[in-house]
Order: sequence, then C-alpha cells, then structure tokens
Amino acid sequence: MRGIGLRARLIGLVAAAIVPPTVLAWFSDWSTASVGNIAAIVGAIAFSCGMAFVVGTALVKPIAELTDDAHALAAGVTGHRTAIRTTDEIGRLGMALNQMADTIERRNTALADNERRYRFLFDSNPLPMWAWDAETTNILAVNEAAIDKYGYDRQRFLSLSITDLLDPSEVTRFRGARLPFSESRQNAGTWMHCAADGQRMEMEVITTSSRRLGRASWLSVGIDVTARREAERALARSEEQLRQSQKMEAIGTFAGGISHDFNNLLTGMLGYCDLLLAQRPADDPARKDVQEIRALAVRGTELSRQILAVSRRQVLQPVVLDPNDVVRGMERLLRRVIGENIALHTQLEEVGTVRADASQLEQVLLNLASNARDAMPEGGALCVDTAPVSAEARQQFRLDAALDWMVIRMRDTGTGMTDAVRAHIFEPFFTTKPRGKGTGLGLALAYSMIDQVGGEFRVESTVGVGTTFHLLLPRLTEIAPPQRIADDLPEQLDGTETVLLVEDEDTVRTVATAALERRGYRVLAAAGGEAALAIAHAFNGSIALLVTDVVMPGLSGRQLAERLDQMRPGVPVLYVSGYTEDTVLLKGLGADGHTLLPKPFTSLELVRRVRAAIDASVPVG
Repeated sequence: MRGIGLRARLIGLVAAAIVPPTVLAWFSDWSTASVGNIAAIVGAIAFSCGMAFVVGTALVKPIAELTDDAHALAAGVTGHRTAIRTTDEIGRLGMALNQMADTIERRNTALADNERRYRFLFDSNPLPMWAWDAETTNILAVNEAAIDKYGYDRQRFLSLSITDLLDPSEVTRFRGARLPFSESRQNAGTWMHCAADGQRMEMEVITTSSRRLGRASWLSVGIDVTARREAERALARSEEQLRQSQKMEAIGTFAGGISHDFNNLLTGMLGYCDLLLAQRPADDPARKDVQEIRALAVRGTELSRQILAVSRRQVLQPVVLDPNDVVRGMERLLRRVIGENIALHTQLEEVGTVRADASQLEQVLLNLASNARDAMPEGGALCVDTAPVSAEARQQFRLDAALDWMVIRMRDTGTGMTDAVRAHIFEPFFTTKPRGKGTGLGLALAYSMIDQVGGEFRVESTVGVGTTFHLLLPRLTEIAPPQRIADDLPEQLDGTETVLLVEDEDTVRTVATAALERRGYRVLAAAGGEAALAIAHAFNGSIALLVTDVVMPGLSGRQLAERLDQMRPGVPVLYVSGYTEDTVLLKGLGADGHTLLPKPFTSLELVRRVRAAIDASVPVG
C-alpha cells in the first residue's frame, strides 16, 4: 500500500509537469471550445497520463527496492545487500545502505566474538565466579564452577543474594565491610561460606567493580582455602609444639645438669634422717623434728621427680596395664581430692591394655582432678570415662591411623578456660592460681608423662561450661599380668651377704653403707670403679651383689659391671641412676635381669631392692 500511494503521487506530479499550459487554458475555457478542441484536449491529457505512468514507475521501483532492503536490514537478515547500482541519487543511497549493512555485520561479528570469549573466560573458569548487584546484592550471573562448588542449580543460584552464600556468623561483618560502589575498585578478603548442604568453607574472595552488565555490579572470584588454612593452623600448632619442646628441653638440660647433685643431697638427707630415727626412742622429743626434716626431704624428692618428668629425664618403668584398673584403684582417692561438694561419675568401657608407668598415670589423674576441683569452687560434677577411639575420633584428633587408640576422658562442669589460657596450660611454671597456690608443673608434668609413653593430650574448654581433657593412649593386644597380692607376712629384708657398693658421692655412700649394715649385710664400699675392682680382687669371700652408680668419674657403672663379670662371673648388679640420660649406658641390660634403683631413694627402698636382687639371683631348687 505504501508503494502504491507513492506511485500515485509521483504520477500526479509527472502529469502536472507534462500537460501543456495551453491545454489547461483550453480546459479553463471549456464552454467556448469546439468538439475538435475537446478531442485534442482529451488526447493531450491521455498522453500526459501515460507518460506520467511510465516515468513514475521508473522512479518508484528502485525506491521500493531500497525500502525492502532497509526492512531486511532492520530485521537482521545476514548477508542481504541492495542490487541497485545506478549512479544517480538512488544508486548512491543504495551504496550507503550496503556500507551500513557491512558495518553492522562487522560490529555484530565482533560483539559475538567478545561474547564467546566472555563465556569462555566466565563459564570455563575453574574458579567459582559470580556477579552481583551493587545495590540489592542479588546475584546476576554465575559460572559452572560456582554451581558445582556450592551445590545449587543455576536457577536457584540466580535467585539468591550474596549474603545467602555467607555463613550466618559472617553476615554482620559483611554488612559492616561493604564499600560504596565506584569504578575500577578491587578488594579481597577471606570469608566463611556455606554450601547448599551446609558444608562450611573458607573462601578467599577477590571482587572488582563493573558496569558491563548495564548496572553497578561486582564480579567476585572465590578460592577455597579451607585445606590451606587448616594446614597453616596445623603448622602453627607444630611450631608451638616445637617451641614447647624446646622450652622443655632447656629445662631438661638445666634439670639434668643438677639432678645428680640434688638427688645425692636428698638421698643423703633421707638416709641420715632414717639413721637418726632408728637410733632415737619413740618418746624422744627430737624424733618429731627429725621426722619433719625427713618430710621436707621427701617433698624435695617429689619436686625433683616432677622437674625430671617435665624434662623427660625421669627414669620410667612402663608396664602393660589395664587403664580401667588404674581408674578403679584411684576412685576412692579421687573422691577425697575433689571434696564432697563435687560429684564423681565413672563410666568404663572395655579398652584393652596400654603400656605406661602406673604411678605416673595415677599422678596425671590426680593432677587433672585437682585442677577440676579448683575450677568448681561452688561444686559441680567430675566425669571420668574410658572408651576405644573410633575412626572418626582418630581423624578429629589427628592421631596416627596405623595405631589403635583408647581415651581416658576427664570432664568437669567448672569455669572453663579462655583460648589464651588454654594455649599455655602445658607450659612449665605457667599457672593461673594465686602466688603460693601452685607451681605450674601439674599439667606440664601430665603432658610429659603421657608424651613419654607415646600418648597424646587434647583439651576442649568453654568459659562457663567446663573443660574436657582427653588422654589418648595406643592400645595393645597384650594381656595385663595379674596384680601381685601382697603377702600378709612382714618383709624379710635382713641379710648376711656381702654387697660391693660403689658411689662417688660421699654422703650417699655413707648412708647407704649404714642402712645395709644395720640390716646385717657386709658392705664393701668404694668411691669409684677402679677402687671397686681393687677391693673385689683383694676380697677372698663371695660377693652377692654389686650396687653401683651409673655415671662416675673414670669407669661408668656399665663398664665396672663388665670388668667385674670377667673377674667374678655371675655377680648380679643393681644400678643406681638419677635420670634417664643414664639409661643410655644401660641399653640392653634390662633383658638380662639387671635392675635399676632411681635416685633419690630412702634407706628402706635401698634395702628392699638389694634383698630382691639377691633373692632373684639365687637358683631355685
């Protein structure tokens, strides 16, 4: 219709241009015209209309073609061009139309290429990416990696807000950290995110601003750093444990350096006190003073042992035992320690056996119970239970998966600890108790004792809720030997045998000699290995036992025993040692039946061990 109207208008214009003015004049004087004139007028008009039709058609056809070409270009028909190639104005118009079509196609091609590149970089990126509205925080676009990472389908993802990806604990921090939008701004940070299944992830998010989506928006790239951060935390824990070990090693070096002298002094004090008590009648007023001195020496002995235990230089005597037997044996004592206002509950499962020093394990339980009592001044409950450690718990506690484990748990309902306090509780001499109320060695001692038998310590604590200590020990398949029942008969400690006593510390040698001679033994005392060999060579009688210190000037105790065995084969040996460094010199001797007496010791302990060593060497039958 548009082409027909245009053609009619053009024909009218052409006709008006072709009809001669004289014909129009004749037509205006129609009333006076003759028949011939009228016929001439009609013919002229017909001729003019015909000519107008021919000329109008020639003009309208290319314009209509240009109109159709423009419609095709507007409709996006690819590759369409006008066929008009004339040199007049219409031809030039067609040429411009073709040039415009070329330009549009080039730009569309470039735009499509950019779109493909964007999709490749966005959708194929292995890192999760999402774009979100700077004002509403609604998510506008998301790539496949983000869909896989968070577990939402695309439609659901695009209905979320950026805060829906955050862990609830992070929402407040996010709102406080939001920055006003501006072009070319970048920021980065680590946030705790939650996936569709509730899994928490630490994500390092890098965000940049853009208006490429037609609005103010942010484009974020997320990197899951959960494993890396856990590794960093594990490394920090390892470094802290290393520092702790170095502290304990420094204390151990110090303690080891003075242990011989200190233990010798304590042994001498205890020995002289025992000698005085044996010489004083029961009603002697001075007897009480001697007993007080002896009690102080015993306290010094316990302190020395604690320091050596913390420094891992105490002489250990691990055996195969059932932890449940230890807990049952301690139950009455634990009730006395915690007091009547604290309820004690025990729940013991079958856990097999472990290899540990029974007295040290008891000391650990006492230390933990004492701390629990102090954490519950108004009363509460202390729960002690044993159980095998499950595979999930082994993973949680980061235990050696190749070993089977059991746990002794002590859980109180006390005041709990802050993270800052919990980070230092195993450090020697660290204490939160008032001055004079604690040494700060209790938990350090407990940690060292458990560590020395291959165990692990774990602590969980919440302020106002309570604290749980996990004592984790490797389980064994061995059966614990039956506990020896003490005889009702009194110990027979006296003897008439000859003992070769070798000790370089005069005080210890003197009191040990006196303690043995009071029991009837004959003592050959020597201050060193060479002197002992000379005495043994000159003595014509039988030597029933060699009692020797491990570390001495000249010959060590081990070297002395070997030399004496060549001179007098079969003489048993009782070694005396102050700390575990000495046991290096005794390596391999335990299987031969040789025994070890730790310093400091009392006169009764010495006599008892001497009697046991001599009796063990006598053939049965």
